[in-house]
Amino acid sequence: MEKNVKQWRNPQNGAGLRALRNDEIAQLTAQLNTAADWGSVRVADGFDAGKVRNCGFDGRIEIGTLTLDCLRYGNVTLKTGLYGSSFKDTSIGDNTAIHNLLYCCGQEIGNSVIIANVSEISSGNNAAFGMSIDKDDGQRIEIINENGGRAVLLSPEMTCTGAYLWAKFRDDAELMAKFAEVTRNTNRNMRPPRAIIADNAVILNTKAVRDTLIGPATVIDGAELIHNSTILSDPAEKTIVGPAVQIRNSIIGYGNGVDSAAQLNHVMTGTAVSLSKSTRITHSFVGDCANIACCEIANCLIMPFHVQHHNNSFLIAAAVGGQSNIAAGAVIGSNHNSRVSDGEIWAKRGFWPGLCVSLKHNSRFASFTMIAKGDYPKELDIKLPFSLVTLNGKNGAAATLPAFWFTHNMYAAMRCAQKFVNRDKRAHRQQFIEHDILAPDTVEEMFEAIHILSNPEPKAEFKRVDNARNMYRMMIRHYCAKNILPYMQENDINSYSGLIDAVNHSLSVDNENWLNCGSMVISETALSNITGNIKKGNISTWSDIQSLFDPWASTYQTAKVKHALQSLAKLENTTLNELSNDAFLAFLHSVPQDCRTIAALTLSSRSKDFSAPPRIMAYQSKEEMSAVLGPIEDSVIKQVTREMNNLTRMADTFFFSCKQA
Repeated sequence: MEKNVKQWRNPQNGAGLRALRNDEIAQLTAQLNTAADWGSVRVADGFDAGKVRNCGFDGRIEIGTLTLDCLRYGNVTLKTGLYGSSFKDTSIGDNTAIHNLLYCCGQEIGNSVIIANVSEISSGNNAAFGMSIDKDDGQRIEIINENGGRAVLLSPEMTCTGAYLWAKFRDDAELMAKFAEVTRNTNRNMRPPRAIIADNAVILNTKAVRDTLIGPATVIDGAELIHNSTILSDPAEKTIVGPAVQIRNSIIGYGNGVDSAAQLNHVMTGTAVSLSKSTRITHSFVGDCANIACCEIANCLIMPFHVQHHNNSFLIAAAVGGQSNIAAGAVIGSNHNSRVSDGEIWAKRGFWPGLCVSLKHNSRFASFTMIAKGDYPKELDIKLPFSLVTLNGKNGAAATLPAFWFTHNMYAAMRCAQKFVNRDKRAHRQQFIEHDILAPDTVEEMFEAIHILSNPEPKAEFKRVDNARNMYRMMIRHYCAKNILPYMQENDINSYSGLIDAVNHSLSVDNENWLNCGSMVISETALSNITGNIKKGNISTWSDIQSLFDPWASTYQTAKVKHALQSLAKLENTTLNELSNDAFLAFLHSVPQDCRTIAALTLSSRSKDFSAPPRIMAYQSKEEMSAVLGPIEDSVIKQVTREMNNLTRMADTFFFSCKQA
C-alpha cells in the first residue's frame, strides 16, 4: 500500500478560507481567546466561534469547519472545537477536538483529530522527521556492526530486504552509492515542509511530540517524548504508542504497538511490530511481526517474526534471520575479542539460543540452530541446520547434535511450519516473507550438512552422524513432496514428463545458493539480476526497488517446485535433466512412509510432555494434567495428520498415473 506521506496531508493553504468577521472576533475575545493579529487567523465556512475558548493564536493560523458536536475514542468523548490551547503557525482541519494543548507550533492537523492534555506538539522549519536527506545529517542506523561500517540511511519506504542488502553487500560500492541516492530522492519527495498530524489521529496525556509526522489513525496515549520521527499508520493498520514511551530519531511502521515505557533511538520497524515493557532498542532495524519486550537490543538487523521478551536478555551487533527466539539470560554478542567494537554475529532464520547462553563475536549459525545453556568461551561457526549445540562437560568444547529438531523435537519443527503463517497479521504486506521452515535456503544447508557429515573435519565433534544424515535426506524428500505434489494437482499434471515440461517452461532456476534476504528467500542469480537493475536502471525511490522484487515473489512458488525437482535429482546423485521416470516413481513410493515417520515423530515428541516423569509429577491424576495442558492431539498434531494424509493420497494417485504414462 502507498506509504507516501503526502497522502496524509489535508492542508488548507488558504483555499476556501476567509478572514474572521468582526462579530466573530468580538465573540472569540469575550471567550478569553487572544491573538497576536486576528488578521492572520483564517477560517473555513462552517467555522463556529462558539467552539473556541480560552485559546491563544500567534502567526498564521487556519481553522476548518466545526459542525460536529463531539468525537469519541474508546471511553473518551470530547466536544469538537479548540479549548484551553495555544497555537502558532498551525493549520487545523475540520471537526477537530483539541483540549488543553499547552503549546502547538508548526503543525498541519488533519480532520477529526483528537488532542487532549498534551504539553507540547512542535516542529521547526528544517525538521527531518527521522528521514535521511543529507549525507551527514545523522539520520542513519548503525546495524550489525557498532563501528558504523554497515550503517544504512532511514527511509519510510525501505523494507527489511532493502536494509539487508545495504548492510550486507558493502563491497559493492556502486550499489551502496545507489542506495544512498535512492534514499535521499525518496525522502525529498516524501518529507513535507512542516509536521503533519493526519486525519483521525488521537493524542492524549502526552508530554512532548517534536518534529514528527503522525500518520492517519495513529493513537498516542501517555507517551513521554516522540522526537524527530515518522509514525506510519492508517485505519486498516493503526499504530498505537502507549504510556511512558520515548521514541527518538526513528521510523515506526504500520500497525505497530509501542507500549509501557519502551525506549527507541535510531530504530526502524517493519509492519505489525510489538515493542513493550521498558524494552530499550538503539540503532536497529526490527522486521515485520516481531514481538519484543523488556530486553535490550543494540546495533542489530532483526528479520521478521523475532521474539524476545525477558528482562535479562541482551542482543548486540548481530544479524538475526527471523523466526527467532532469544530466551531469558541470553547474552548474545556482548563480548568483544579485539581492541575495537567491530565484532558481529550472523544467525540465519530460526535462531534459538536457550536459557543463559553467552556467545561471543564473531560467530555464525546455520538455520534453526538451538543452543543449550552455557557460557561458550570461543567463537562458533555452526554449519549444520536444525541442530542442537551443547557444551561438552568434560573438555568445555562445543558439541553439535545435527538434525536435532527432526530426531528429538519434530513437534516444534512442524509447529514452526504453521505458526508463522498464523502470526502474520499484516494488512500492509510491503514485502514477501517465506514462512515455511523447509525452503530452498534451508534445503541447501541440509545438503551441505550431509556433505560435512560424510566428510567430517578432523576436530569436529558431532553426535549420531548416520541418523542425522538419514533425517536430513528424509526432510529434503518431504520438502520435495510438499512442493511437487500440490503443483501437479493444481496444474492437472499426471505424468513425470508433463511435470518436467511445465517446470522447465516456467522459469530458469539452476542449482545454486539461496539467500534469506530480509525473510525473502531468493536465488543468488535472481538477486544478482535485481541488484544489477538497481545499479543500472531508472530507479529513483525505494518503491521502485521493491517493485523489482515483486516479479520474483509472484513466481517464487514455481521456483520452489523446480528447486524441489533439482533437490530430488541431487539426492539421486544426478541432474534434473537426467532424473529418470523410475527415480521419480521411487520418490512417490517413498512419500507415504516418510509421512508416517514424520507424523509418528511429531506425536512422540509431543507425548514427552505427557509421559516423562518430571513432566507428570506436578499432577495427581491424568485428568488434572489433561485439564491443565489440554489433549495430546492438539491443533498442531491434527494439522500434521491432515497434511501427511493428504500428501500420501496425492503420492499414491500420482504413482499410478505416472507409472501408466
